Amino acid sequence: MSTPSQEPGPNAGDGTPGAPGQAPLPGQLGYPGQPGVGPAPEPVPYGYGYGYGYGSPPSEPAGTSSVAIVAVCLFWVPLVGLVLSIIGMVKTARGKARGRGIAITALVLSILVTAGAVLVGVAIGSKPSALDPGCTNGKRAIVDQSKKIETDHGKGDDSAVQADVQRMLDELKKAVADSKRDDVRSAMQAVLDDYTAIEGGKFDEPKLEADLNQVDHLCTIGS
Repeated sequence: MSTPSQEPGPNAGDGTPGAPGQAPLPGQLGYPGQPGVGPAPEPVPYGYGYGYGYGSPPSEPAGTSSVAIVAVCLFWVPLVGLVLSIIGMVKTARGKARGRGIAITALVLSILVTAGAVLVGVAIGSKPSALDPGCTNGKRAIVDQSKKIETDHGKGDDSAVQADVQRMLDELKKAVADSKRDDVRSAMQAVLDDYTAIEGGKFDEPKLEADLNQVDHLCTIGS
C-alpha cells in the first residue's frame, strides 16, 4: 500500500512556499497574490548588467579615416589637400571615425600651402618677365660668372679672368637669343655690350650698373 505524499505544512522553515491560500511564514517564499506576498518583481531591462549601467554599451568608432590620411600626405598640393582635409574633418566629426587630429593637421598645412601658392601666383602674375628664358639664363650667367671673375682676379690669375669673361659673353649671347620678350632681350643685349666693352678695355661703370639694375628689375620677383 502506498504512503500518501505529505505537503509542506504552515510551519515548514526550509524556504519552500506554503500551500496556496496559506500565508507564508517568515523565511518562506510565497506565490504572487498570496496573502502577505507583494507583487512580482519587474523584469530587469535588457542591457542592464555589471559594468554597463542602464542601456547598451557605447559603440566603438570606426577605424582611422582613410581620407584624413590621404589629406595629410597630399597637403602640399594646393587646393587638392585643402578639399581632402575638409572631407576628412566631416568624416571624423562626432566620433564617426578616428583620425580627427590627422584631419586638423592636414587642414592647417593645406591652408598654409594654398595661401603660399596664391601669393606666389600673384607675384608671378605681376612680373611675367621673370619667367622668360632670357631672364633665367642671363641672370644665372651674370651671377655665376661674376663670382668666378672675382675669385680668379683675387688669385691674380689673369688668364682665368679672361676665360671667365669670355664664358659670360657666350652665355649672355645665348640669353639674348632665347629671350621671348622685347624688354628682356634689350636688357640682356645692353649688359652684353657692357661686358664686351670691358673686354676691349673700355669700362663704363655707371652704365653697367644701370643696365644690371634693369635686368634685376625685369628678372627678379618682388623687385
